[in-house]
Amino acid sequence: MENAGDKMKAHMLRNNLIFHGIPQSGLETWEQTEELLCGFITDKLDIDGSQIEFQIVHRLTYARSRPQPIIGKFLRYKQRDEVLRAAQKVLQQTTLIPVLRSTALLKEFAFTSRPETIPSKELVKSFDSDFITMVYNVYDGGTEEEKPKNGCFVTKTAGILIFVVVVLILIGAVLMAYYIPQSSCDDGETEDGVPMPDATVTEEPSIEFDGLLPDTLVPYHYRVKLKPYLDEELDGEDWKKLDGETSIYISCIKNTNEIKVHHRLMTISTYEVRDEDGNEIAVTSTEIDNMYAWFIMYTSEDLLAGRNYSLHFVYQGTVDQADIRGFYYSSYMENDIETPFVATHFEPTRARDAFPSFDEPHLKATFDTILVHRTAGVSYERIALSNMENIKNVTDGDWNEAHFATSVKMSTYLNCYVIGEFVCKENSNRTRYQFRVWSRPSTINSTQYSLDIGMDTLTYFEHLFGVDYNLAKMDMVALTAFSPGAMENWGLILYRETRMLYPWEDYKTPATKKGVALIVGHEILHQWCGNYVTMIWWDHIWLNEGFASYFQHDSADYVEPQYHFFDQFFLEDETYSAMQVDQDGSSRPMITPVGFYEEIRSLFDRISYEKGAAIIMMMKSFLGEDVMMEGIRNYIKDNLFSNVHTDDLWQALSEVSPYNMKQIMDTWTLQMGYPVVNVNRVDDVVTADQEHFLVAPYDEVEDDEYTNKGYKWYVPLTYTHQGEKEYINPGMVWMNQDSATIEFTNIDEEHWYLVNINHTAYIRVNYDAENWEKLIKQLNESFEVFPIRSRSALISDAFILGEAQQLDNVIAVRLMEYLYKEDQYLPWDTCISGQYYTLYSLWRTTTYGRWEKYLRYLLSPSYDDLGWDFEYTYSEGNEVEYYRQLTTVRAACFYNHVECAGNATSLYHQWMASPDDDNPIEPNMRHSAYCTSIRLGSHEEWQFAFERQKDDEDEGGRLRSAMACSRDPWVLVGYMETSLDENSGLSPLTTIGYVRDNSGLGFNLAWDFTLDNFNDLHALYETSAYGLVFSFAVKMNTQEDLDSLMSFGSTHYDMPGEAAVGFYEAIKMVKNNINWTDRNAEDIENFLFEVTSRIP
Repeated sequence: MENAGDKMKAHMLRNNLIFHGIPQSGLETWEQTEELLCGFITDKLDIDGSQIEFQIVHRLTYARSRPQPIIGKFLRYKQRDEVLRAAQKVLQQTTLIPVLRSTALLKEFAFTSRPETIPSKELVKSFDSDFITMVYNVYDGGTEEEKPKNGCFVTKTAGILIFVVVVLILIGAVLMAYYIPQSSCDDGETEDGVPMPDATVTEEPSIEFDGLLPDTLVPYHYRVKLKPYLDEELDGEDWKKLDGETSIYISCIKNTNEIKVHHRLMTISTYEVRDEDGNEIAVTSTEIDNMYAWFIMYTSEDLLAGRNYSLHFVYQGTVDQADIRGFYYSSYMENDIETPFVATHFEPTRARDAFPSFDEPHLKATFDTILVHRTAGVSYERIALSNMENIKNVTDGDWNEAHFATSVKMSTYLNCYVIGEFVCKENSNRTRYQFRVWSRPSTINSTQYSLDIGMDTLTYFEHLFGVDYNLAKMDMVALTAFSPGAMENWGLILYRETRMLYPWEDYKTPATKKGVALIVGHEILHQWCGNYVTMIWWDHIWLNEGFASYFQHDSADYVEPQYHFFDQFFLEDETYSAMQVDQDGSSRPMITPVGFYEEIRSLFDRISYEKGAAIIMMMKSFLGEDVMMEGIRNYIKDNLFSNVHTDDLWQALSEVSPYNMKQIMDTWTLQMGYPVVNVNRVDDVVTADQEHFLVAPYDEVEDDEYTNKGYKWYVPLTYTHQGEKEYINPGMVWMNQDSATIEFTNIDEEHWYLVNINHTAYIRVNYDAENWEKLIKQLNESFEVFPIRSRSALISDAFILGEAQQLDNVIAVRLMEYLYKEDQYLPWDTCISGQYYTLYSLWRTTTYGRWEKYLRYLLSPSYDDLGWDFEYTYSEGNEVEYYRQLTTVRAACFYNHVECAGNATSLYHQWMASPDDDNPIEPNMRHSAYCTSIRLGSHEEWQFAFERQKDDEDEGGRLRSAMACSRDPWVLVGYMETSLDENSGLSPLTTIGYVRDNSGLGFNLAWDFTLDNFNDLHALYETSAYGLVFSFAVKMNTQEDLDSLMSFGSTHYDMPGEAAVGFYEAIKMVKNNINWTDRNAEDIENFLFEVTSRIP
């Protein structure tokens, strides 16, 4: 007969075995359960099976009430048998039992549904009878204790008196509850009085920007002479200093005796004001305004409207810029020699670092530039470059003055200087201009591709816009240190080295080629949209960046048509990327008022770039490409060398179309977000309604500082149906900030309908349930009926609407099933990108094993078709297949496809055997291969990565992330512990994040570790440590998670107000995730059970 202890053990293990898909039948006794478990672990049917026995030890070790001496760090890297012996020692400690009796820890480690908490046969047998009985009692709530024989008694009178007092107290409590407003958790405690964080934040008084220059003076020409000191040994104390001399020629618009210019990081030693006849006007006083970086001069007499004047400054500045912006110093290694250079990045407002200026984009002028530098470098001749061609060099000893031609009229931020030891390739046979590409000497052979496509792209845009480039030359320079990816300075485009070179070292894949083609197109496009035609102020920066982000695909399609940029990449690169940030209540309108430097920089984001590109795509869908391009050509030609508002674009487009473009497009540029269009069919009529889409149901719009249009949009809604299948010229109705009706013809009852063809409108679409079923049926029967972009849109919409709880998520999971036959990149990439919320919601549940099996099944045909051999997809014409191959192989290895995992492990072992040889793994597959090998390997694979990451700068980041893929708990815990050692070279914040994000097991371990070591983390990171804690919330979806997070809040109720705000946001997120699970888990589980039952 089974005793109580055996009954408890069987019950505990049975709950956990269900997680692995093992049927419950036949597990009624401990012996049956024990026997099956042993075979289960031996066969390693689950990736976590071989380390489950350690979890009891882990749970005991990291309980917050743990006795510190019980388990030391000796457990960190032990193997299975050693860990087992250590666990037995732990459980034999007599000091352990009282601790366990005083905590609810046993419920946490012994009776969860997590697979890692299953104890092994040997470990459970090592429990003594007292321990087993205690566990059983804790689980069952304990045995009923006998009532005490002695007690406390009161008289009848006293009892009545007590009763009356209690009633009065209750009445008072009711009155207080009625008349005193209830407090929320945000006020500092829960309803039962537990202290909680106070989210009150003392906001700094906002400073209204009043830093625009007065409209009294306008510059029309500059003469700038700069002498940076690059050589430490030769320059001594002057090293990294900058000598400058600048003259500014200005026109006076209104009488004034106040002259304001921008300056920063410089000391002005000489300043003069002269009239147009050369007569000096006395400066009576000067003032420096640090808030707006103004140098202010007051003159003895007014400057008169209609007259011209000149300002002259002599000053000393610096090129020692830690943020690699402004005029900055850096260096590169060439033949083991450190070689210095200087370069510029002035956008948005850092020209003032190099010379006193009217540093606002609308104050355009021409520029004469002189750069002074030493003639001889360390290994090669030192050269100087600027926007215009070099017209004269004046040598004075070791120094050379490089004079450049007068520039075109342009904004200050477009000025550019480079001095260093660079060499070039040059050609002009595919354009009318001198075209050169520059790099350090050892990489010059990797610049040919940029040179070739640069010439082609420049010519393409000249023809597209009907406006000549207008400068005599174009230089493009690859720099080892450059803050952005690239910068469009007129005539001198600068790139981060890895963004311009192809092929070069590991940067020789089709992905690198695609990236170079896009970024070269992006920067050359700016010569028209940004340089010729410039936004009036930075709040309209989307006119620069949105245009460049759209037309980079256009030019790339021209120079590399085999990539099919618009069909295969535009949606993921632009539309979906923008929607991901624009679906939050904290988003912003495309046109957002800004003033200060950091505010301006914040606009260089996905809203300006990707959303800008997406709404241009939308405009093309309803204007037609020919009409749109006619309007854009007029817009450019009418505003050459000028500045524009967004309304200038709408005016140009309205003049060539039947639409009031301002009325339509203001709804897209002057309010944040986008709509979800809910469509519902009754007979032959479809009704379309719109509402502001927010992905989190609890989210609220934060728009106090922004405009809005009632969060209704003008939506060009295209449509077709099964009887038409018209995708080139589909029907269209306008949703004029309201609903719309579509009346179909020739549609049968069983036909599906489709709206937002090719996802050209910047919207989400949610169909009625019946139509979702018809679309899924069509995809499974013949998916090619829908265009590639429409297939992608269905997948993307289904997943994101499921996450938002506006659609049952099982629709997205069912819709995926057709992918078994899909042979195009974009739908697959959309699926893999979109499935993560579902994945994270399942990966700590009993359903995850079936989810993994389902994904392996769907991926198998693509993997069989493409495999690990990348030679084929490197060949000309197969570039899109390369991307499908990457997506397939990465996902297949993640989901433990046997052949994929075998190939990854084999290649990793090749590298381990010959670490000094070239890495044999495809560059864009390395993290996946490292992760797979470490996850399925032994301690040897992990230790190789640990040692290698110390010195391998190229692979270090990938290796550190992959080290968190281990399935050994003691290794993961040890990894995090090691990161706390300041001499390890590891970042605890990053390391914990790696462990958190790589597996469900790692998530649990990282959470416990973070809580247990929070004081140490707080000492290191201060308020950021709270952010680490709250970052777990996105993957939390159980009541246990919520309780643990709430417990943290109550323990650290005195956290700063800013952190408390994050705490309550995290609580909302976890509650939302729990709601999602309650709504979706059962349906997904039932579908996965049904579909995986059919999979061999």
